[in-house]
Amino acid sequence: MLTLSAVMCPVQAGDWDAMSAALAMSSPPGATHLIDITQGSVLSSQVSAFRGMSFETATGQTIRFDDWYRTRWTDLRLAWLSEVNRHWGVIWGFSTGERGQKYTIDPSLQLGLVYQTALSSGSSLSWRAVTLLGGKLREKPCVANYGDIGGIQQVNCRLAATELTPEATLAYLLHRAPPSSFALNIKFTHLF
Repeated sequence: MLTLSAVMCPVQAGDWDAMSAALAMSSPPGATHLIDITQGSVLSSQVSAFRGMSFETATGQTIRFDDWYRTRWTDLRLAWLSEVNRHWGVIWGFSTGERGQKYTIDPSLQLGLVYQTALSSGSSLSWRAVTLLGGKLREKPCVANYGDIGGIQQVNCRLAATELTPEATLAYLLHRAPPSSFALNIKFTHLF
C-alpha cells in the first residue's frame, strides 16, 4: 500500500483511518460515527508545566504555582463524522474547555467537511477541511504587594519575583489561540 499525503497542518493517522472507515461503511446516509475523543491539548500541557514551579518572596516564603494552575477538569475534545452520502461527510465536535485559578481555556467548536472517492479499484483520494472556533488560552494576573517601594500592583504571577517591573511582566501573560485552528489535508492511497 502506498499513501501520499499533502498536509497543511499535522493530522494523526488514526483520524484518517476513522474517517475513511466511517465513510466506507455500508451504513445509511445520515449515520454518525465517533472519530475522536481526547482529554488534554497542547495549551493544557503548556499550563500544566507551570504547576511544578515556585518562587521565594523577599521574606523567604515559598509561593508554589500548583494551586494557581491546577484544574479539576482537563479539556476534553470529542468529534463525530455524520455521513451525507458514501462520499461526503460532515465533521463536528466540541471541547469542554478548562479552568484554573489563574487561567482559562475557552470551550471550542469544531466544524469540517470530508470527501472520499475511489479513483480505481486500488486507488482512492480523500480530503478533509476542518476549522476550530474558540479554545483560546487566557492567563490572569496576580495582585502583589511590593511594600513601600511599589505598593500593591497587578503582576504576571509567574514573573512576580523576577527583575522585571510589575507592569512589564503583564506583557508576558499567555493569550494564545489553539496551535491548529484550520487544517486542510489531502490523502492519496494506492494498493499494489
